[in-house]
Amino acid sequence: MVLGIVDIGIGNLGSLKAALKKLNIQFKTCGTSSDFEGVDKIILPGVGNFKKFMSTLKSNKIDKIILEKVKKNIPLLGICLGFQILFESSDEDGKTLGLNILRGNFGHFNEISKQIKVPHTGWNECSIKKKNNLFYNILDNSDFYFSHKYYLKDFDEKIVVTKTNYHIDFVSSIKTNNIYGVQFHPEKSQLNGLNLLKNFIYGS
Repeated sequence: MVLGIVDIGIGNLGSLKAALKKLNIQFKTCGTSSDFEGVDKIILPGVGNFKKFMSTLKSNKIDKIILEKVKKNIPLLGICLGFQILFESSDEDGKTLGLNILRGNFGHFNEISKQIKVPHTGWNECSIKKKNNLFYNILDNSDFYFSHKYYLKDFDEKIVVTKTNYHIDFVSSIKTNNIYGVQFHPEKSQLNGLNLLKNFIYGS
């Protein structure tokens, strides 16, 4: 099994690489189209600005590679911003189109109330709404580490795996076919996060 980690030079992948090494999982970083040759599973991490991230993906033509891999049913795990860009769009810095693999859009927490402190940062519980191999051996309402300002709206309820409460119950993970996504950072979530990464790599 060849695991590919998307690396377009935005954000620090150190924590994710350290987590995978702790699990003794070999991986290759993928920053160009040719890097994806032979990859069996993909992790799409993301940190920072939605518009900049999408622009960089497109300039490197990695958006097309990801879409091609999804069509071939290659398992894909989106993390944080990498989760958000799987959907139609985000309101960050004006409406920006995502990869449009899944239905849904991201709005700012302050749309709900100006009193909400953003970003939503720190540990919070994930309430399991649907049994899924991604959360195998992970207890309901386990804590994971979050850091984000935007939440998913206008989504298909059937793909929801967990929700988390931060003033509202927002979607914290999804699964449909071989596409997985988590709003939190499993690589920063200690044992629960390591278990989730292991579940994606060995169980999906």
